[in-house]
Parts: sequence; C-alpha cells; structure tokens
Amino acid sequence: MNNTTKGQYELARKMLTGHIDIDEVVLMSGLSKEIVEQLNEEINPKNSEVQMLKDLDTVDLNIGQILFDNLPAEDESEGFHK
Repeated sequence: MNNTTKGQYELARKMLTGHIDIDEVVLMSGLSKEIVEQLNEEINPKNSEVQMLKDLDTVDLNIGQILFDNLPAEDESEGFHK
C-alpha cells in the first residue's frame, strides 16, 4: 500500500466518521463501494453494544435508586468515621 492509497483510506475514514453518505465517500475518495462499506462497518458497527444502548435514558435504566443507595445505612456505619 503506497502513500496515495493510505491517503484515500484515511480520507474515507474521516468522511465516514463525519457521517457522510457512502456514495459521496466513494466519489470523493476513489475507492470501490465494497471497500468503503467495509470501512463503514469497522467505524460504525451495527451490532455493537453501544449502538443497542444509545436510545436508553435514565428512566429506562432506573439509575435513581443506584445513586441513592451508595451511602451505608445507619446500622452498617460502625467502621465509618465521620
């Protein structure tokens, strides 16, 4: 892989990271559509855990109870110095 090809791949990666359409990336980078689709899968995997959790909010996760339960109860604070 020479420097020109590396530059094309880097350009395609940056454009895909910026959420530019695949067809436009193919046109601007000069790479084939198959290669650009492979790069897009590497950058934005569809089945990743992050993608599955992106639509959740604090109500769905019930984080309120977790935040309030971090302090020890009165009877459990024997080794706890104030």
